[in-house]
Amino acid sequence: MTPTLNPDVVQRLAYVRFLYREGIEQARQPAPLRSRAISSFHDAVENYLGTVVQHLCIDVSKAPEFIGYWALIKPEFELPKKDPMKRLNDARVALKHNGTFPSEHQIEQAQRTVEDFFTTVTPKVFGVDFDSIDMVDLLTQPETARLLREAQTHADIGDYPMAMAGLVLAFDALLDHYSAGDRPTAGPSPFKFGAKVYHGDQPRVDGASSQTNGRLKKLSNFATAAQDALRVIALGIDYPSVARFRIMTPPVYGYADGSQRFVNLHSVRELTADDYDWARHFVIESGLRASRADEIRQLQERNFQKNWNPQEEFGERTWPGPVGGTPEVEEPSVFDEV
Repeated sequence: MTPTLNPDVVQRLAYVRFLYREGIEQARQPAPLRSRAISSFHDAVENYLGTVVQHLCIDVSKAPEFIGYWALIKPEFELPKKDPMKRLNDARVALKHNGTFPSEHQIEQAQRTVEDFFTTVTPKVFGVDFDSIDMVDLLTQPETARLLREAQTHADIGDYPMAMAGLVLAFDALLDHYSAGDRPTAGPSPFKFGAKVYHGDQPRVDGASSQTNGRLKKLSNFATAAQDALRVIALGIDYPSVARFRIMTPPVYGYADGSQRFVNLHSVRELTADDYDWARHFVIESGLRASRADEIRQLQERNFQKNWNPQEEFGERTWPGPVGGTPEVEEPSVFDEV
């Protein structure tokens, strides 16, 4: 009987799928950049094998060599594709240690081998399909994760325009999560870059007003674009990928009645499963990259809690230069009455 999946195993499998997806994206790059796909495919399989060992409760003092996993796991399960995986390992060693770039054929063969391996083994060992493992479980942004799951329900029935609209909302929620923040007491977010510009701000620069406020309209458009770009770059998200995402997805607009709509253009109606697959992976990858900012927001909150409503005066200190320089003078506190 297959052991029940615990949260740690689910998260590890989601990470494996993320590494595998990274390899697919890297394989699409021009030579020699696509060579990195071999390492990602290898890392995905190696992490997967370690997860299999953990899940099957196989006693092991230390992780074996890559191909050694086949013998280690054999008493519990007969792993397939040992020979193709050895070729993957050889290609990875040749790249890492000898600087030998894999051919396009080797990369394509590695991708097919890894995909077949995961889709074959996962149901038998873990009791779930590999495609059902959701990388959303790795995200730390609740609203983005919720919208990604809702978008998937539309993709499941083949409505890719609506699914892509959901991905747009999920990505916007990701940026809002860090620019607005969920800790308003701790002060403005360092990822905010100023208040957001709205069409209704006065003076109006849209419609007829754009004729008389042309310069202001240009500055407003620049401010909006610059804010979005700064938020993306500050969070470590790949900007060229953002540009591709914005071009291929429909803009979604909010209305006064609370609805969110997009225009069903020809290019939107022609969106495919591959388009959706790339865009969904991009949003998840962006969320993982942006999660580094969680620690910064937590630090901001901790400092606020430490400094809020002090019982004693803080006082101020004067910088004396190097030790042994001008004696430090205690300055009046900002709380002292003048």
